[in-house]
Amino acid sequence: GALRAAAREGLSRRKERLNQQIARDLEVLLQRDSVSSDSDKLRLLLNLTQGVRAGFDPRTHKQVKQVYTRFSYVFLAAQALEGREADAIKEDVMNHLDEAEEALRAALGRAEYERLSMNASRLADFGEAARILFGEDKLNEPLSSLTEEHRAKLIDAIGWYVLNEGHRQLLLSAFSELWVEYLTKVEALRVSIGLEAYAQRDPLVQYKAQASEMFQQLLEDVRALVIGRAFAARPRRVEISPVETSETTAAKPALQPQDGGASAVKKKRKRR
Repeated sequence: GALRAAAREGLSRRKERLNQQIARDLEVLLQRDSVSSDSDKLRLLLNLTQGVRAGFDPRTHKQVKQVYTRFSYVFLAAQALEGREADAIKEDVMNHLDEAEEALRAALGRAEYERLSMNASRLADFGEAARILFGEDKLNEPLSSLTEEHRAKLIDAIGWYVLNEGHRQLLLSAFSELWVEYLTKVEALRVSIGLEAYAQRDPLVQYKAQASEMFQQLLEDVRALVIGRAFAARPRRVEISPVETSETTAAKPALQPQDGGASAVKKKRKRR
């Protein structure tokens, strides 16, 4: 009873200190930012989840400010999802992801088009997106020949290209993190699989079965990691290089041998 009372008293004091910190930070945030829209309110709530406290750095022996997590909205999210079917939640999540990717694709395509158009003189300067959209025949046409409709399609194609490269980077990073761990487990399995013979089981059959199961687990882990990062991943800068066309290839001067090709052949010295 005394231990329970002490724990409740400690939690009560901690809750009071936390409420005072939140009230103080909330007053500062309201003076600095407006909360006229739902997005502003959401940003305000997210800012309140983290706090700053004074700490001590053992390496530099100086006082530093540490950012820590005050609370999360897990229980609030659980209350919002209470009583809902799993299929309905899945549908809402996928719709939200589709809408977010569509908005992100439009923003990335517009930003990359504005950046590339500052130095672009022909359609080939917009990279693979222009090749896929217009084909090989129109890559050497000047940028001024674009109509508003074609410009909008090009922006959309660039957005798709940049977003697809972001997905590739996300998938490759997930495989890079989990592949080494998978190989380590397979190597440990290869070393220890001989012990199956003591249980009157064929080590080769057991190795194939367990290795296949480990590979399936790897795919599930990669899928879970990609899905977990898809909603919080920030797009990285994608380098878009101009497309090589027949005219640009022909414009490059061909290497011609000089002096009848004598410069390309080394004369053998006569031994004295």
